[in-house]
Amino acid sequence: MNKLIVALIAGVFATAAAAQGTMGETPKDKSKQSEVQQSTQKAVEGSQENRATQSKEVQKLKGEKGQPKALTGAKQKQQAAGGATQAGTEGSLEQRQAQSKQVQKLKGEKGTPKALTTKKEKEEAVQSTTKKEGQ
Repeated sequence: MNKLIVALIAGVFATAAAAQGTMGETPKDKSKQSEVQQSTQKAVEGSQENRATQSKEVQKLKGEKGQPKALTGAKQKQQAAGGATQAGTEGSLEQRQAQSKQVQKLKGEKGTPKALTTKKEKEEAVQSTTKKEGQ
């Protein structure tokens, strides 16, 4: 029985190998292959040209990286100055007020016991009170 199964599997592999073997190429197949090769070659050449132009642009931008932009018009200068001023002072009064409210709230809650939500917090609280009572 084992020999029969081995022979059957070998026959299947032999059939598959023979089917994948070289068949005679037709002129139609050869023309398709040449078209694919030509289009691939064009794509490679195009990508090399793109890389060259991109690398030139990158080098140009790296050179300009640290230099400030030229503001030619008065309107551009006003917008840049206004944006910088607003970024420096925007919300600072509101932030200070919110901060002071938060500090006052925390100072008010300083003496009040907080709610124990987890089991671990409850156990620690019980242990600390038993230690105080025992001393």
